[in-house]
Amino acid sequence: MDIKITEELDNTLKDNGFKKEEIQELIANAEASGTKLKARDGNVTIAKGGSDNLTVYAVYSPDELLDVYAHKMNILGLTGGELNEIDYDDASEWACAKCGEIALERNVDMTYMGVTRPGPGLVCPKCDEFYVSDGVAKTLKTAEAILEEKRA
Repeated sequence: MDIKITEELDNTLKDNGFKKEEIQELIANAEASGTKLKARDGNVTIAKGGSDNLTVYAVYSPDELLDVYAHKMNILGLTGGELNEIDYDDASEWACAKCGEIALERNVDMTYMGVTRPGPGLVCPKCDEFYVSDGVAKTLKTAEAILEEKRA
C-alpha cells in the first residue's frame, strides 16, 4: 500500500524513532487482517501494531498518513473484567473493521513497570481488541516518564 507521508510527519516519525517502512508494514498488516478501527463518518482508520513493550498506532486515510503515536503501557483488558452489559451510550465515533461492531469507550487496565491503573480505551465488544486515542497516548507518555524517573 503506497501511502503519502508529508514532510512534517516524516520528520515526526524520525524524531520518535519510527521508520517509514515499519509504519507502512503496520498499515498493510491491518488492511490484510481487518484488525483496525474505521471512523463511522469518514475514511479515517486507526491501525495498531508493535511488540510486548511498545504499541504503535497509525492514523490514515486511503492515501495519506495522518498521525502516528505510541505507548509503552500494556493493556491488560477491561477494568473490572468482562464486558457484561453492552451500553451503547458508550459508543465511540469508531467501528471495528473486522466485525462491524461500534467500538465502545470503556476503562481498560494498563500496566507499566509493575504499576497497573485504569484509563480510557476504545474496545470492540465482539473482537475484544483494545485501542487508545492519540490524546490518551500523550497522557500515557507523561505517566510512563514519571514511572521511569521514579525507578531511576
